[in-house]
Amino acid sequence: MPAMWALMESLDSFSDWEYSGTLPFTITDPVLSNIGNTPLFPYEERSLSGTVKIKAEYENPTGSMKDRIAVGMLKELEENGEIEPGDLVVEGSSGNTAGAVALAANRLGYECVITTPVGNSEQKLGYVESLGGELITCPDVPTEHKEYYRNKAKRVATERGGVWLDQYSNQTNPTVHSVWTGPELVDQYPELTHVVCPMGTGGTMSGIAKYIKEEHNSDVTAIGVDAVESNVSTAFYGHEEGEYNTEVEGLGKGHELSTMWFDYIDEVRSVPDRDAFLQARRAASQYGLLIGSSSGAALHIGREIAIQKPNAEVAVIACDGGEQYFDTVFDNDWMDERGYRPQ
Repeated sequence: MPAMWALMESLDSFSDWEYSGTLPFTITDPVLSNIGNTPLFPYEERSLSGTVKIKAEYENPTGSMKDRIAVGMLKELEENGEIEPGDLVVEGSSGNTAGAVALAANRLGYECVITTPVGNSEQKLGYVESLGGELITCPDVPTEHKEYYRNKAKRVATERGGVWLDQYSNQTNPTVHSVWTGPELVDQYPELTHVVCPMGTGGTMSGIAKYIKEEHNSDVTAIGVDAVESNVSTAFYGHEEGEYNTEVEGLGKGHELSTMWFDYIDEVRSVPDRDAFLQARRAASQYGLLIGSSSGAALHIGREIAIQKPNAEVAVIACDGGEQYFDTVFDNDWMDERGYRPQ
């Protein structure tokens, strides 16, 4: 069994988490204590009239903002008496949540199973088995199929007596960001006028926006970023659903999720896959900023705002880093095969 380190709670129940100036739990684990407090630094492009700053969530231990929700979900289950060290936790993940849950489970003393669709990033999924988790690869099948990776996760949890975390509907997902990431961002950047964030499950954008709107400044504009061939923006604006077909990992969904708190979001803007990829590559080659493709999409929108609005103070949430994409976005052959690079 992996070594367990304690997390101390300061609230009686996490089901009613609200921001009170401190987190509802204190992290004493020497590894997990490196989650959060990620840096914010300027994106120094001379053509911009306004200011863009990057919130580097890729500085979390497994390289993404998902470390925050992994700890939060496990601790709420503990507080509610639903799990205890030695139990099994199961999650379905197509990306960064896989490694985040594997790390949190390892440090807190839980067994861990991650189900994932075939063909996902080996860099992201490599965290799971490296950290002692079990990885189950599922076929590329429709969402209603029993072998679809999320359905598989639910079934594995039932059959093995474990708990399915289900980040796609678990309200702890956005809540963690409302009591943690949002306050942290405002402390670093109190003058911000816009916050721009990729919309995958929507939890990061929703939680940050809730805190900013309710506790800081309701005039700050919260902008979620979707892929063009996705249905987050269509759901937000009440339009008819279209095809869900994006190659930008961590961006877009086929339909609205309950972790998307649209009441706190002002706009959802869609970015073509090509623009997201090329922006990520430009950020790396021209400015030494190695970010993932969903972060490239967010930076694409952040730049637009800073070009159009000279007084804008824009925070762009960089959800993960480019080192996860050396075999895709930053691989010339992969880009050329898909026609993404300029000829």
